[in-house]
Amino acid sequence: MPRALSRRALLGAAAVLAATQAQAQDGTQPIRIVIPYAPGGGSDILARPILPALAESLGRAVIVDNRPGAAGNIGAAQVARAAPDGTTLLMANNSHTINPFLYRNIGFDMARSFEPISLVGTSPLIVVVPASVPVRSIAELVALAQARPGGLNFGSPGAGTPGHMAAALFNGLVGLRAEHVAYPGSGPTTVALLQAQVQYSFSTPAAVEPHIRSGALRPLAVTSRARFDAFPETPALAETGIPALADFDVAVWWGLLAPAGTDGALLDRMAAAVAAAVAVPRIRDTWLAQGMVPRATSRAEFRALIATELARWEKVVAENRITLD
Repeated sequence: MPRALSRRALLGAAAVLAATQAQAQDGTQPIRIVIPYAPGGGSDILARPILPALAESLGRAVIVDNRPGAAGNIGAAQVARAAPDGTTLLMANNSHTINPFLYRNIGFDMARSFEPISLVGTSPLIVVVPASVPVRSIAELVALAQARPGGLNFGSPGAGTPGHMAAALFNGLVGLRAEHVAYPGSGPTTVALLQAQVQYSFSTPAAVEPHIRSGALRPLAVTSRARFDAFPETPALAETGIPALADFDVAVWWGLLAPAGTDGALLDRMAAAVAAAVAVPRIRDTWLAQGMVPRATSRAEFRALIATELARWEKVVAENRITLD
């Protein structure tokens, strides 16, 4: 009897696997976008509004699957192991080009485990200080730090996050010595800024915009090469007149990846669907209101960006001796 039950279970499992494979091949299985973070973050904000547009373009259901943990590594590793049939995608971001240099055995190789599809959106970071900090420009912030070496703190939403890495890059370029204070997310970092527990931060617009408008926080610069439309009076770091910052250009980015080996023609269709989705006015307006800029790219452009980011952050981690201790 147990042997018969075991045989039936095996036959049942085989039938389910065969049905799943058939669904993937005939285009009826839903496309699952794995977001490797908890609901409500930037990846969620970008992914959910484009689901209907992607579904319409691709002719199949598209769903979100939040798989948080290990700074985005758990969800990314899951997608890297998935079948390359176009049914499992990853909403990746900068952190996936930083984590390989901070963690051991992350379960994927960012350059080899995935096929890039397209960027979806970007966002600059904003250098902000509490209103009580007596500086009104990047030059004044650097001067204050030089007058108080090691006496300034900067906050971030966690070690290895884009906010931490952008600040580390900035500090190294201008020779600024400051203590990094890592918080568990953007919310606690903003609270620390408001309470002047840290003197500056490289924050996302969505996290600090209300407090900039109220005057509680003061913006000094944005990290994109050009000014950001939402804060047109705030200069880019590259135009602050500090030679070391002349080429500074860091943005948070989000983009879709598929497992390595996915068919190129399918990836091309998905890239075209992303481009169509981010062009929908309602979607663009929703993102722009939250400080995120819609941006689609070719597969080759996204691959080149990933290669550039890996090289950049490997150097920043090494030069600044950044660890997770």
